[in-house]
Amino acid sequence: MSNKVELTKKDLYRCINRYMFTRQSPFNYETMQSGGWVYSIHPAMEKIYGDDPDLLAKKYEDHFKFYNTQPWFGNLILGACIAIESTKEPDATQTAVDMRTALMGPLAGLGDAIIFVMFATVFGAIAAYSALEGSIFGWVIAQTFGTVLWIIFYRLFFTAYKQGVEFVTSRSAQLKRLTDAAAVLGLSVVGALVVTTVKVHFGFSWTIGEVTQNLDDLVNSIIPNFANVLTVILIYFGLDIKKMTSAKMIIIVLVVAIVLSAFGILA
Repeated sequence: MSNKVELTKKDLYRCINRYMFTRQSPFNYETMQSGGWVYSIHPAMEKIYGDDPDLLAKKYEDHFKFYNTQPWFGNLILGACIAIESTKEPDATQTAVDMRTALMGPLAGLGDAIIFVMFATVFGAIAAYSALEGSIFGWVIAQTFGTVLWIIFYRLFFTAYKQGVEFVTSRSAQLKRLTDAAAVLGLSVVGALVVTTVKVHFGFSWTIGEVTQNLDDLVNSIIPNFANVLTVILIYFGLDIKKMTSAKMIIIVLVVAIVLSAFGILA
């Protein structure tokens, strides 16, 4: 017997309306967009799990984890995750959170490239050049495009919800493959970021006879970008320490970097 909870249009409108206006509002550097996310899913979650307040609180704890993606594409993830939760399966929340985590990275890159880079640059340039010519026409085009974009992604939330229900009820195998593929893609992106974004270099060197050896060159000849990898590993395990937070870790990294640089260990 299915435990699925039927969500009405009113329930879904309450979720998406909350998300559209709060997805970035409670942004912080520890959980990023999760505050707006939990606030947005509340109308649906209350209807699904409201008969058990303790269970509902536990579900919110699971959802109140690190989450950050391109805001417009986040509408799609929200719709699909609510669809999964509405099945009320024992592992529904874990599946929803796993899918959210797997998709947020790839969709963030795709969304930023399409929305913030390509479209914003093109229409922003049209509006700017039009303004330089004393015309309001370019601004009207840019505002019209923004409004159309808002409407499109607003409606896509409902499409994602409908497709999400179908996915988890009749295409669970495809969902697992999609989640696994997204996870692999996300890990690949993280691996590339370690090399291209993290910049840690050893400054320590020593001289034997007429030969001077730099520690950075030595370790990089063994493991490329060794200092970058080592730093990420230490931060990763450091965040697992009890009561450690992202904010505390940022302060620790800054202090350690300053001290090691002062002693010439880091360049």
